[in-house]
This record gives sequence, C-alpha cells and structure tokens, in this order.
Amino acid sequence: MTTNKIIVWMQSSLDGYSSGPDGEFDWPWIGDDLHTHFVTTLRSAGLFVYGRTVFEMMAGFWPIADTLPDSTPNQSAYARIWRPMPKAVLSRMLTDAEWNSTVVADPGHIRELAGAAEGDTYVFGGSRTVAALEAAGLVDEYQLFVHPVLLGAGRPFFAPRQARAQLTLVEARVFDGSVVGSRYARELVA
Repeated sequence: MTTNKIIVWMQSSLDGYSSGPDGEFDWPWIGDDLHTHFVTTLRSAGLFVYGRTVFEMMAGFWPIADTLPDSTPNQSAYARIWRPMPKAVLSRMLTDAEWNSTVVADPGHIRELAGAAEGDTYVFGGSRTVAALEAAGLVDEYQLFVHPVLLGAGRPFFAPRQARAQLTLVEARVFDGSVVGSRYARELVA
C-alpha cells in the first residue's frame, strides 16, 4: 500500500526567512529551470495546502494567469494545474474559499485529506501553517528552495522547535545557476 506524503514546499532567503520584514514575498526569483521543475513535479500532486494569507495571494493570480498577455508558458501550465487542484486552507478566520478549496481549522484534518488525495500533498505555507503541521507531526518531507538574497529580518522559515528532528538529504540541485533546491525526508524512528 502506498501512502501519500505531506511535503513542505517553500521558498527561503539565504538567511532563513520565508517572507520579508513587512510580509513581502517579492524576493524569490523563479527562472525557467525552477518554474519548469515546479510544473513537472506539481502536475502529479493530489492536494495543495495553504495558510489563509498565502492562499489569498495565490487565488489573486493563478486563476487568471494563463489569460494574461505576458504569461510565460510555465505560468500558463501552472495555472492549468492550480485551478482544478484540490486545495485545503488551514485557517480559523475563513469559513469558505473558492477554487476547489476546503477550509480546515484543525491541522490534524490535513492527514485525512492527504490520505484521500490522488497524489502527494504539497504545503506552500506560510511558516505558521508549516509550524502547525510540524507540531501535529504531519510533515513527511521538506522541499526547500533557497534564494540568493539576505532579507535581514522577517518571518523565519522554521518556528522554534521543542525537540530535534533528524532529516535525511534525499536530493540537492541548483536551478537557474542561483537557487539551491534540496529535499529532506524525516527519519523514521523504529
């Protein structure tokens, strides 16, 4: 029996922030190589998970991205993946969300949704969403894309932890000559 994984998929600055001092997310540079990797990998996903803020940012662009005159082929391809993809929005403030989305208040419900999905679950954050899923013991893998920028302040990618978590490097590569992508799996404890 195959078990769908819950994978944290996030962008980070070199100094470890997932957003800038004022919450800005204008610093990741997604070149053709990296965007092609996103499209190729996420095409087989079964569920996307967001926090409210990141979901609202995504919902403001991806539903129409392929209709914009300056859209790249990768943007158009990702828009066609994003719209029909089942999504869960982890939020205590929202009651409903559009674009094939389910609002979930309890992080524990994500494992049930992931188990019913037709592929792996990808968590796009933000960092509070990742922290909630980590606290519930739900993260199986981290796929982190480190961009060559120092933000100096902002929201740290990882929240303070109560205990150490041992990870195993599965893959590392460089995209577009500047972004380092790495995959880490949680070690299974027997």
